Amino acid sequence: MTKSEIIKKVLKEFRNESEAAGIPARDDAAYERVIVAAMEKSLRNVEPDTNIRTCEDFSSLYVKCCDCCHDIYQHYEIALIDIETGGSAWICCAIARALNPKMHANFPEHAENMTFNELLMEFIRRCEDAK
Repeated sequence: MTKSEIIKKVLKEFRNESEAAGIPARDDAAYERVIVAAMEKSLRNVEPDTNIRTCEDFSSLYVKCCDCCHDIYQHYEIALIDIETGGSAWICCAIARALNPKMHANFPEHAENMTFNELLMEFIRRCEDAK
């Protein structure tokens, strides 16, 4: 996908998700400008016609994308990530973990029912163990 295709997709998904959630801002042009600005900032180093790999391009990994990244605020959660094997991609944290195991080796696994506090405590414990 190109940069503009990704931005259009994220805007469409934002409208659909916010409508389903009953959020009145779904048609708010001002907030859509916020989304576009966040996306432009994240993708600023990518040329307009460059083909950018996305989560869908990594289906062969059989990794389930995380709901927290692919929610209504994915314009903040999904990022352009450098991949250890080369290149970069606009991907969620679950795909990033699969593609960059060395980078994520010290982070706890994300259990679907783990609370933020449990996740934070696990992270702190692992940091202390690494000292």
